[in-house]
Parts: sequence; C-alpha cells; structure tokens
Amino acid sequence: MKMYCAIGMIAVSWAQLEDMVSLCISRLLGTDHTTFLPIASNMQIKARFDALKTVAGLRLPPDEAKTMIARCDEALELGRERNKILHGSWLQGESDDVAIRLNYRAHGRVSADAPMMSAREIAEISDRITMLTEGFAQILQRLGLFDPKDPMRSPGKPSDRRATPN
Repeated sequence: MKMYCAIGMIAVSWAQLEDMVSLCISRLLGTDHTTFLPIASNMQIKARFDALKTVAGLRLPPDEAKTMIARCDEALELGRERNKILHGSWLQGESDDVAIRLNYRAHGRVSADAPMMSAREIAEISDRITMLTEGFAQILQRLGLFDPKDPMRSPGKPSDRRATPN
C-alpha cells in the first residue's frame, strides 16, 4: 500500500508541475491563464518546457531567465524518473514499502536489470518535483506575476523586462 501511495504522489506532484509550467507561460506572455489552458492542454510537456525556456529568455532579466531555464532542465530530468515510476511494471518487494520495477522496452524486450525502489525513494522524487513547482511560483511572485493568495488573478501583461542586446 505504501508503494501505491508513493506512486500516486508522483502523479499528483507532476500534474501540479505541469499546471505551473502552463501558468508561467501564460503569465510571461501576458495572456489570461484560462484562455491559455486549451492551448497548453494540447502541448506535450516537453513542448511546454521548451516554450517556457524560450519565453523566459525573451521576457525575463538574464538572471531570472537563467534560473527558470535551469528549473526546466531539472524538471525534464525528473520527468524521466517520473515516467519510469508511473509507467513501470511493479512487483511487490520484500515488504509493503519496497517494490521491484521491471524494465522493458518496446517489442517485448525485458532487461535483466530490475531495480528495487522504496516508497521513501519515490516520495523523495515527488518532493523534488514539488520543490520545482514552488520554485517556478516564487519566480513569478518576485516578478509580480503571481499572487499565492489569489493564484488565478491575472496581473496584467508584463512589460518586456529583458535588457536590449548590444
């Protein structure tokens, strides 16, 4: 049961991260978030991260853009772990908080590598995803584009904050 809860935590934390990435894009574009959601919902997550990295580079001061881009890259790495966890084939381990993930590829090939993971290890990945989500929110908050007390309030169109190139 602990394993199922930990796997569920990954699903929830990743969904929150996806929502925050969409919010970041809409806020940096100066678009109402609810208007942007139909577009975001049709984008694969990698495309959302790529879009956010591009918009951040265009709209944010260089230090904030660098931070946001680094968070996107970290999230993409965590996305690989998320995929293995959520889409893996799990067998019960020696206790209810340990399981064995069967690694397999397309065309029915199963590798001999079957790593064990504990619920705690999975929960730690979920915590890292949650921390990234909070980091994105903090960047928006510093820029005046996010109010944690009223997260859906649109702050208005951001000005182009990027310094002009030489």
